[in-house]
Amino acid sequence: MVGPRRHTDGWAPQLLSNKPLKSHPHVVSPFLRTPLLVLLMGLGASGKDSAPAVVKGILGGSVTFSLDISTDTEIEHITWSGPQGSFALAFPKGVIVFTDRSYQGRVNIFTQNNSLSINKLTVKDAGSYQAQINQVSSNVTRNEEFTLHIYEQLQEPQVTVKSMTVSENASCNITLICSMERAGEDVLYSWTSRDPHASESWGGSTLTISWLPCDPDLSITCTAKNPVSQSSSRPIHTWQFCTDLGASRGGPMGETVAGILGESITLPLALQDSQDIEKVVWMFNTTIISKKRGQEATVNQLIKFKDPDKNTMQISSQDYSLKIGQLKMEDAGPYHAYVCSNSRIISTERIILLIYRRLKKPKVTFSLWPTEASICRVSLTCSVEDSGHNVTYSWTPLQKEAVLSQGGSHLNISWRSGENHPNFTCTASNPVSNSSRQFLSGNICPGPQRSTKLWIGFSLLVFIVLCFGISGWYFWKQKRRGSAPDFSSSQAEAPADIPGGSTSTTE
Repeated sequence: MVGPRRHTDGWAPQLLSNKPLKSHPHVVSPFLRTPLLVLLMGLGASGKDSAPAVVKGILGGSVTFSLDISTDTEIEHITWSGPQGSFALAFPKGVIVFTDRSYQGRVNIFTQNNSLSINKLTVKDAGSYQAQINQVSSNVTRNEEFTLHIYEQLQEPQVTVKSMTVSENASCNITLICSMERAGEDVLYSWTSRDPHASESWGGSTLTISWLPCDPDLSITCTAKNPVSQSSSRPIHTWQFCTDLGASRGGPMGETVAGILGESITLPLALQDSQDIEKVVWMFNTTIISKKRGQEATVNQLIKFKDPDKNTMQISSQDYSLKIGQLKMEDAGPYHAYVCSNSRIISTERIILLIYRRLKKPKVTFSLWPTEASICRVSLTCSVEDSGHNVTYSWTPLQKEAVLSQGGSHLNISWRSGENHPNFTCTASNPVSNSSRQFLSGNICPGPQRSTKLWIGFSLLVFIVLCFGISGWYFWKQKRRGSAPDFSSSQAEAPADIPGGSTSTTE
């Protein structure tokens, strides 16, 4: 029996119906016969109660509380109570009086069987519900009780690695955990396509597996389930957690091989007897490439190539060596080869691949130091564009007094004016290439050869100027001497006819 609910906010119970109230004159009669307090408390002693029925709903969804009432039973009214007390009075023909406004707009009554449904479920809706059924022909109130559980719609679960260890026989032991945000209660986990030898924890959220490079690829999926929904994770592969087994257990460094950026390289594999080989597995970073005898190689990658043609890893059918084409800088690192026979590892090999650029022609620059006592001091610097790492520099010839920096890229040299000094050649080298550039030191400080050439050139220039000067002066003098007589004769002649004049002859 549930007592009446007090309304301290001044809000009074509201009468609702699927039709206007005036179209249901018989609905008003209960209010005329029985006070509201009596309706909420029940008309008489309660009948025998049964065990609460469990109802499960999804957060934001809807549920229905079905009542065990025969179709020929005449119902006077039903009082509905929830976790916070009574919230509604239901009358025939779908008329509802709400005593808790939080349910208004979310409750429906089915007139066929007087069942009640609640939609837009919230977490606060979870709990115990009771229906107090009052019949027209009986003074006994019969109770039906329910327990409502609210669950969230499960999202995709996430699989993470809790721990990973590697044994001496290269066995990779992984512990995986399946979890999800806001999982709530009553969530069970299970694993599909798992190793038959794997151990599963209680509830299925933790899984421990062992994997060897000679084992086949193992795809694992975690499924989370609650009473209203289920969801599965994306398939994961065990090999993606065990791609560097040699480094994980602190194995030897192995052979080092140098490759050239953009070109191809072959990583050799030393085999004692290829007759007993069942499969060879090469592992690097996030990639596993394996080849069985008489079959094509298969490649498993966490990072897929945008262009499938860029996948240039191949295993030789003759000696199982690994060929890599169009080398990129990210291809550098440790490579592990596992030779399998009868599903067990019979030998392993580790190769460190280093990748370098093919060096361009170096550039030589210089700077002059202050000279003292006719001593020329020069600092030379040799550099290569996009050289990468592990580049060394050397100079030839190298004087005894020369100072060479660490790595050889800087050279400090000096000589006295007038001394012979050679031209210098810088050579840049890395493990896959070398390139040289000659520097003409005579262009900086004048030496004996250049002084002689300058003196000869200056002397020749002075001689030419003198020759032109003497020649010009001589021709000028000759021109003056040759023109004087002609000038005197022309002045002595008289005109042929002079008006009003006279002619005279001088003996």
